[in-house]
Amino acid sequence: MEINRRATVFINNIRAGDLIEYRDESLSGKEEYTFIYDENYLTKGAPIGHHFPLRSEPFYFDILPPFFTNLLSEGWLRQHQADKSRLDKNDEFGLLCANGKELIGAVAIVAGKVSNLTDRQSIDVPIPDSKTLNQREVTIVGSPANFNDYAVDHANGQSISGVQRKLLMKLEGNKLIPTVSGGQYIVKPAPEAAPFLPENEFFIMQLAKKIGFDVADCGLIPFESGELAYITKRFDVIDKQQRYLIEDGASLCQVHPKHKDSDALSYENVLIKLTRCAGNSKAVTLKLFLHVVFSHIVGNNDLHLKNFSMQRKPNKNNNIMDLVTPMYDMFSLAPYPVFDRACFMSFGVLAIEEGEEGDFSDAYNIFGFYTKEDFVQLGVNIGLPKSMVEKQLQALKVKVLKVIDGGFRTQLPDHIYDVIIKRIRERCRTLELTLP
Repeated sequence: MEINRRATVFINNIRAGDLIEYRDESLSGKEEYTFIYDENYLTKGAPIGHHFPLRSEPFYFDILPPFFTNLLSEGWLRQHQADKSRLDKNDEFGLLCANGKELIGAVAIVAGKVSNLTDRQSIDVPIPDSKTLNQREVTIVGSPANFNDYAVDHANGQSISGVQRKLLMKLEGNKLIPTVSGGQYIVKPAPEAAPFLPENEFFIMQLAKKIGFDVADCGLIPFESGELAYITKRFDVIDKQQRYLIEDGASLCQVHPKHKDSDALSYENVLIKLTRCAGNSKAVTLKLFLHVVFSHIVGNNDLHLKNFSMQRKPNKNNNIMDLVTPMYDMFSLAPYPVFDRACFMSFGVLAIEEGEEGDFSDAYNIFGFYTKEDFVQLGVNIGLPKSMVEKQLQALKVKVLKVIDGGFRTQLPDHIYDVIIKRIRERCRTLELTLP
């Protein structure tokens, strides 16, 4: 095997190690990968990822490991980056080298063996919150129609996961403008197939905040042309020099992003694995459990592995992901029949549902949808006391109904609002159903 390509991995601008791709020069074209920490980094650095504890020995892989593949952009942005870099969109190592300098979290990756990370702008802090942007009547430059052009001009060097159209932007004066580096916000216009999704997501996120979830700071900001976009203030930034070490569920469960919503997965086994990544913290287990239940209540059937993440501070030399990131990418698919799977979630709730031979619980087979029985069983199976699970389910349901019965509402068209509220009430009723 000969060295084919190599890259340098940085953590908060400090050289952490080398990622090397080897290729068999025979007709097989087989590839292998290694990562090795820089000797100097081992004395003062933090593990680059949960599955990369600090050690002097190299890590060997037959494929590019999920820690790295899950750093890449997806969908629309990935295609633009592949076209501009003249790379195949499946060339993950090449795309990582071309677009790994500006990532969410502390990691940065650049092509070649280099000593210093150059041309990466620091992020201006403090980052103004969304409320401040609205008070200042900030607008996003251009219109949603310009997003393709922005991707061509500003998306190289950065990666953001997710298939929706989205870009990093920064505040200049009273304008949010796209930027290659130093982005303070993630900006998402409405998809053509899901009108008013920004308003939808903002409503669901504010509902989550209202009932006590830790959510990413977010808002609705108009383009200069008047259409609203959903923006999220970056929560990975600690200060100009430091960012949290963040990994999404796919990275932590060592699942390639193309399998992020595979039928071979279940929330039961995913939450068990994430709990282990957090050092078996039951507080983390409960947070993740309630995240799943809330997603079910609001009709978010898109809670795949990349839509929840964990983080750790960069000054720790262990690999325990002891913090759950703020909630993000939470919306209701109920208003969009083409995407809505009314009786299902991204993958099965219980481990017995996994794979082609999987089956639903007795309760699901009787009722035809998930009920209290399924979520109580989920909580018990991931290690929470049954009495706690039942108490938490009841409390969550009561909080949600109290808020919507109190007339809570954000900027949302009536027909979208009505469908979402109907779904929430339906799902809350299912959480009262048990087997006779």
